[in-house]
Amino acid sequence: MCLCSTGGVSLFALQFATAFGLRAIVTSSSDEKLERARKLGAWQGINYRTQPAWDDAARELTNGLGVNHVLEMVGGDNARRSLNALAADGRLSIIGLLGAMELSFPILPFMRNRITVQGLSIGHRRAFERMNQAIEALAIKPVIDKVFGFDEVPQALQHLEKGPFGKIVITTT
Repeated sequence: MCLCSTGGVSLFALQFATAFGLRAIVTSSSDEKLERARKLGAWQGINYRTQPAWDDAARELTNGLGVNHVLEMVGGDNARRSLNALAADGRLSIIGLLGAMELSFPILPFMRNRITVQGLSIGHRRAFERMNQAIEALAIKPVIDKVFGFDEVPQALQHLEKGPFGKIVITTT
């Protein structure tokens, strides 16, 4: 069971999770985005505007056990909720820091639940090649929210600030 959101990286992870038979919970501030995520294979969705304690909601969905893997994209106080959503022996993968550049956690959940925290960045070439083989074999396609021309970069950046569902593409032709 994993937990992610509706940005481009998260949706990519959702597609991998679904392809490998994992149940994914997706968080978003938009019910429309959650519905779109369900169509991509999300098992459940949590609207964090209507359910600010989304970590508690994730625990409820898992009968109190918590999720095995959280993809943390925001940082700051959101990361604390991610920690609270994790099951024993869970993994917190720090992929982005949209909210804050520092993380602060209570130590007891780490010790009690044997939590692993991992920062992710660019991997090695062999992992990239294996990922591309999996993408081809599983027919995974990126989720594109909107395509902009090169002369529309300011509009693309404005759209990005609104929180797209997937990736924003800027063409050069």
